[in-house]
Amino acid sequence: MGIRIDENACHGCLKLPEARCVTACPGDLIGIRSDNRKAFMRVQADCWDCYACVKMCPVSAVEVVLPHSIAAGDAHLFPKMKRESVRWTLTTPDGRTETFDAPTRVPEEQLEE
Repeated sequence: MGIRIDENACHGCLKLPEARCVTACPGDLIGIRSDNRKAFMRVQADCWDCYACVKMCPVSAVEVVLPHSIAAGDAHLFPKMKRESVRWTLTTPDGRTETFDAPTRVPEEQLEE
């Protein structure tokens, strides 16, 4: 899989010292272009598929690239961070959308002491 960065949506997190996607990437695989402050993927093949960058982007400029066998073409998968979960929205090429909630925290009542 991997990621795709929409340069039209990306603003490089101008108000921050470093873009959120750059900070989040554990492999140091995302850079910022000096000419337009847009994020870019250095080497797509090296992507760890952790999607930390996707979750951190405040403007949804980073998306998950789904393999053709899973997505059947030009589908898009975007996250929306919530306090206790990530809501993933899948938009299929024909315009249908599906949402999936993935918990990001274990509720306190489930924690063992």
